[in-house]
Parts: sequence; structure tokens; C-alpha cells
Amino acid sequence: AGDITIQIGIFSVEANANRAVETLRKAGVSASARQQTTQGKTWWSVTATGSGDRAALLTKVKGLGFADAYLTGR
Repeated sequence: AGDITIQIGIFSVEANANRAVETLRKAGVSASARQQTTQGKTWWSVTATGSGDRAALLTKVKGLGFADAYLTGR
């Protein structure tokens, strides 16, 4: 139990990050994109969050086409 965070991906194009967030949300998964800048380059990190069964949420996210998604934190 507890909060689950899944790293979906890092995107160099904001529209692609937003599209990933929208895909997740339409499937009932809470998701967000966070803009970051490193060494003068801007990119967007997309994460999904939830609670309950970690494996089930990861399987759902991967089933939406985010094959490289992985659990972070707890």
C-alpha cells in the first residue's frame, strides 16, 4: 500500500509529454508532466501516480504503450 510513482518517460517536445499525460488520464491513471532544464536544455518528465497494487499499475501503464515505464521510490 502507499503511494506509487511510475516514471513514464523523458520528452524533449512538450506536446509529446502532454500527449502521454492525456493518454494516461483517459485510461484512469493520474499523471503529470514537469518541465525541467539542465545545461540549457529543456525537457519534460512524465510520471504516473496511484495507490494499491504496484505491479498491476505498472502493467496497466505498460499496456498503454509505455514499455519503458518503471517504478520509482517506494
